[in-house]
Amino acid sequence: MVKISNLSLYITNRVIYRLYVLGILQSKFSLILEKRDTYVNNVKNENMDAVFNPIDFPSIASALNWEVHDLLPPDNSPYSDGTLVDKIIFSLINPSDAEKVIVGMKEIGCFKEKKSLKDIFKHLDLKEDEIEKRKVIIEVLEKLTLNNTLEFQNGSYLA
Repeated sequence: MVKISNLSLYITNRVIYRLYVLGILQSKFSLILEKRDTYVNNVKNENMDAVFNPIDFPSIASALNWEVHDLLPPDNSPYSDGTLVDKIIFSLINPSDAEKVIVGMKEIGCFKEKKSLKDIFKHLDLKEDEIEKRKVIIEVLEKLTLNNTLEFQNGSYLA
C-alpha cells in the first residue's frame, strides 16, 4: 500500500463515494473527464500513488453535480497539513462506507421509486461475482429497513 497526502485521500474518497451514490461507472467518469478509461481506476488503486489532479477539480465537481468546495474538507481540518497516510480507499466491502452510499442514494431521491435488490446492484455496478460486496449491501439494506430509514415492500426498497 502506498502513502499519499491526507488531503488527496480525503478528495479521492469523496469522489468515489459520490460516484457510487450517483451510479456513475468509474470508466464512464474517466471519459467524462476526458481522460483514459483507466484514470479513476488508477486513482482508486491502493497500490498506485495516482491521485486526482487539482487542475481537474472544477471538472470533477461539475460532473458530480457539486461545487469544488464540496470536494474539499471542512475548514480547520487536519486534512491539509501535508501528512502522508496509507491509501485506504472508500469501498462497499466496508459496511460503514456502504451505509453512507445507500443513505446518500436516499438523500438524492433514488428511493422515491421502488428499487429491487437487482436495481440497487445495477446502480452500484456490482457484478454477480462480487459476492462479498453484495452481502454487505444486503446487510446494510436490512439495517436501514429495521431503523426505518428505508421501507421494504413487495421485494423492493423505497423511502
